[in-house]
Amino acid sequence: MSDKIVEMGEGFWNIRGSFKIAGLLDIGTQSSLVRLKTGRFVMLDSYPLDGAVKEQIMSLTDQGKAVQAVINVHPFHTAFVKKTHAQFPAAMHIGTKRHHDLFPDLKWANLTTDDPRLHEQFADDLEFSVPRGVDFIPSNEKLHFSSVLVFHPASKTLHVDDTLTYVSLPLVSGLRFHPTLSQVLQERAAAAAEFRAWAMELVERTKAIEHLATAHMKSLGPQDGLSEQIQNALNNVEDTLRDHERKHG
Repeated sequence: MSDKIVEMGEGFWNIRGSFKIAGLLDIGTQSSLVRLKTGRFVMLDSYPLDGAVKEQIMSLTDQGKAVQAVINVHPFHTAFVKKTHAQFPAAMHIGTKRHHDLFPDLKWANLTTDDPRLHEQFADDLEFSVPRGVDFIPSNEKLHFSSVLVFHPASKTLHVDDTLTYVSLPLVSGLRFHPTLSQVLQERAAAAAEFRAWAMELVERTKAIEHLATAHMKSLGPQDGLSEQIQNALNNVEDTLRDHERKHG
């Protein structure tokens, strides 16, 4: 899979990259470049730039010097963190607690990606949403459900990693919540209700969103009825939520 840049909207560039499982199956990955109102930039997720993609991004960002921050939004997307630190040494690098624990030798910002105080710092340009009712960093490292969703109102774009994914199979297709939801719902009363309420907020919020960037797939780009697609995704996990409520209340 060749790296490429997709311009999602004014001031938002989605970088489609390569990520291979066992060195064979390329499921792809992503990073995004966002231009702030100040004229500086933020990178969402770490990915090493190369070739024509690198040339374009470096041209936009004054050879990387205009990149204010790299914000890693998924606890388990860590494969390219070191290389991105090296490519943008002057940027503030922001990660989850798992990023800090895995790479204690790297220079991290004090606030983690899921911290509301960090979200306030970028509130002029970005809006953040952290799923509720689910474990953000589960002990089982195969459960990649949770990530911090990032909205860029100026371009009407949503950047999201595994929490929402696009499935294209013969009997199952369309936008879906990650299939590990049942395993990350917190084992307590009201967890399912909290997740449902969060998802309904997402349905409402995406009525103003026109572009979607998700990991491990082709870039969806402009989307008609994104809010309705997320409502359908929620409908598809309703049995899971009800089963959890029957068990935990």
